[in-house]
Amino acid sequence: MNKYLVSIIIPTYNRAHIIGETLDSIIAQTYSNWECIIVDDGSTDTTEQLLKDYMANESRFQYYKRPDTHLPGGNGARNYGFKLSKGDYIQWFDSDDLMVPEKLALEAKALAENDVDFVVSKTKYFNKKNNSFFNYDFKASDVTFERYAIDYIRWHTPDLMVKRSVIETIQFNELMTAGQEHNFNCKLLLKTTNLFYLDVFLTLRRYTTSSIQGQRDQSTEIHLKKMFESNWHNYMDIKDQANSSKFNRYSLLQCVHCYLQLNNNIDLPKGFTDELKSVFPKHYYYYYIAKISNSISGKYYKFYELMKQNEVFNTYGLKKI
Repeated sequence: MNKYLVSIIIPTYNRAHIIGETLDSIIAQTYSNWECIIVDDGSTDTTEQLLKDYMANESRFQYYKRPDTHLPGGNGARNYGFKLSKGDYIQWFDSDDLMVPEKLALEAKALAENDVDFVVSKTKYFNKKNNSFFNYDFKASDVTFERYAIDYIRWHTPDLMVKRSVIETIQFNELMTAGQEHNFNCKLLLKTTNLFYLDVFLTLRRYTTSSIQGQRDQSTEIHLKKMFESNWHNYMDIKDQANSSKFNRYSLLQCVHCYLQLNNNIDLPKGFTDELKSVFPKHYYYYYIAKISNSISGKYYKFYELMKQNEVFNTYGLKKI
């Protein structure tokens, strides 16, 4: 039952007031063969002392500080934690979420007993109304890179338990401050789609207004800028490896739509228009017309639709952006 070592990797920053609940939920796991590596991203609160107290009573916890060899942020902390880990199976987790007691046992069992590379389970909020879980409405056989990449299928970071051997060459993109788990899973799915889906909620997610998601929920501007950033970085990171015209068009159209919705108020990254010309050789000029129209009248949608030309959508029954 406990044959395989599971490495739980947790980045944290100033979570001394709540990370104890997370660590308690790990101690309560029915699966005992685990190590938990907590990587501090520069906390200024009492996180270090709290972790020392936990380690004094539980040797399976390890506490490190992110070195300067990794960029600030949760992604650098995750990548460093992976380097330190020794587990056969890797479980990413967040420092404000909770595991149900059977989480590791059910996921490790599914990995051990099925000829798969990774397992996906489900997450729900425990302190916020859960309106829907449409993103979990899929079967393992539905999962492909394109279906995941263009938002038909989605899972959260703690939902994934993966064999170490599968992700030795995959890292979290340390330039990203949003959408990093989407980017990581895109790279995983370009390597393998051999998964087992556990249709059960095994992670309890905490909603806070101070989190990145909470900030996005409260500010349309932040949401659109983060969406632009995540789609752009994801596109630049994997476009050559993916070699998918659908993915290319979808990613850049998301960026264009965010830019226009914010009345052209996003600093465009170097090379953005060149990528548009490459991916939309027959329609990219509609972007310029939409941009000018948006500046003059605040209207752009007609030209945005002409640029889109229904090239990307409805392949998988997706709604248009």
